Amino acid sequence: MTWDTLTTFLVLAIIVEFSTEIFKNLLPPVRGQYSRLIAVLIGMILCLTTKSGILASFDIHPLYPQVDYLLTGLIISRGSNIIHDLVSRLDVSGVRR
Repeated sequence: MTWDTLTTFLVLAIIVEFSTEIFKNLLPPVRGQYSRLIAVLIGMILCLTTKSGILASFDIHPLYPQVDYLLTGLIISRGSNIIHDLVSRLDVSGVRR
């Protein structure tokens, strides 16, 4: 895996995180399990449409590439929580959510 690939997955995770936060702000009842579901769906859709797969980056090519994209979307959706925590800790405005 190259730095470019790692950067791509990091950017995708950031996009998932910010998109999920937008959904949570637009629809206040979206919390807890629902916000995780939104993150998973956004991650999977993003990876399917960009054809980004973590297995392919390791030269592992499944019979159906969509499986790679869906798994990568699932992983990225979990990575978005890490990005959220990092952004929260780096929040210089001092406002806690």
